[in-house]
Amino acid sequence: MIVGLGLDVMSLDRAARMWARWGERIAARVLTASERAALPVATARRVEYLAGRIAAKEAASKALGVPPGIHWRCVEVGLARPGPPTLRFYEVAEARADALRVRRALLTLSHDAGVAAAVVVLESDP
Repeated sequence: MIVGLGLDVMSLDRAARMWARWGERIAARVLTASERAALPVATARRVEYLAGRIAAKEAASKALGVPPGIHWRCVEVGLARPGPPTLRFYEVAEARADALRVRRALLTLSHDAGVAAAVVVLESDP
């Protein structure tokens, strides 16, 4: 049974401006340690990566119902190769996912036409 659905898009231009202005500081604010460790070396790829992670985290927050106190590092996006991206929840996000009895979190990411887009579906047992 679906218990949460979230969608978000992030402009690559906006992510590029954020990276140009704050660089590693924005990465430290938005990304978990694991996500920072996977940050690409090339700047253009970093911008795509950052925009995708922001869109995914916003979509996950919406799917969880935007619980009070949630912040960027409460949600972690992982890449399973091969396979779809994964989500892990921490702190407030984990507590909300537990309250919703989330058993599976599905995430899809796309980068095209100057935007990164993410959709999150949260499922519980029937």
